[in-house]
Amino acid sequence: MDAQQKPTPPPEAVLIKEALKKARISGREAARRSDVSNTRWRQIISGYQTVSGSHVPVRAPAETVARMAQATGVTADQLRSAGRPDAADALVELAELAGTPNPSSLGGAEGVQVEAIASLLASLSPEGREHVLRRFQDGMPGAASPADTSDIRHRRAG
Repeated sequence: MDAQQKPTPPPEAVLIKEALKKARISGREAARRSDVSNTRWRQIISGYQTVSGSHVPVRAPAETVARMAQATGVTADQLRSAGRPDAADALVELAELAGTPNPSSLGGAEGVQVEAIASLLASLSPEGREHVLRRFQDGMPGAASPADTSDIRHRRAG
């Protein structure tokens, strides 16, 4: 490869970059969420770093790719499809450490729904994630409790 020619980004980098756009978060924010420096994030996503004027290919460690995937909502199955089963396994381990159930252990549509919710949660800031989880602990989000609906009926009748 010519020293000035830029290497093609690896499939996992393309996947994470697309997820970043879908999640509508900046690379800087995703880097912060994944505990990766902004410079290293850009190198991994572009697939190269510049050393002495030459473009040198970059292959990120599995744990780094897993944290990047978690920050952007990329799933373990997507990482496997992109040829990074090592990063997929690391992502599953991250979820287990965080106490998140492995959605692939659930069957059918429920597993897909859990995976989608987990991806959405991963795309939130820590504060946003805490807020959503608090709502779940308090009951189903958006659902009115019987006391709430009773109060509404009394106000209408009065």
